[in-house]
Amino acid sequence: MSEHGFDRREEGFEAKLHAEGDQKFRLEMQRDKLFAEWVAGQLELTGDECEAYKASIIKTDLQEPGDQDVIAKVFADLAAKGIEISKEDLQAELDLCHEDAAAEGA
Repeated sequence: MSEHGFDRREEGFEAKLHAEGDQKFRLEMQRDKLFAEWVAGQLELTGDECEAYKASIIKTDLQEPGDQDVIAKVFADLAAKGIEISKEDLQAELDLCHEDAAAEGA
C-alpha cells in the first residue's frame, strides 16, 4: 500500500473512531437525562428543580469515568430524603435508561 493510501486509511479510521465516540457520548447524555428524570420523580422535583437536577447528574457523570460517581450521588440524594434504595437497584435503573436511550436512537 502506498504511503498516501495508508494516510487515507488512517484518516478514515480516525473519523470512524471520532463518530463512534460522539455517538457514545450522546447516548450516555440521553441515558443520564432519563435517569435524572426518574430520580427527580422519586425526589418529587418538578420544573426548574428537575432541570437543575438533570444538569447536576450530567455534570457528575463527566467528572469521572464509569457510572459509580452518578450512582453514589443519586444514592446520597435519595438517602437524604429518606428514600431507601440499593446501589444495585440504582444501577439496574440506570441500565434500563441506557436501553431506552439506545432505543430512542440517541
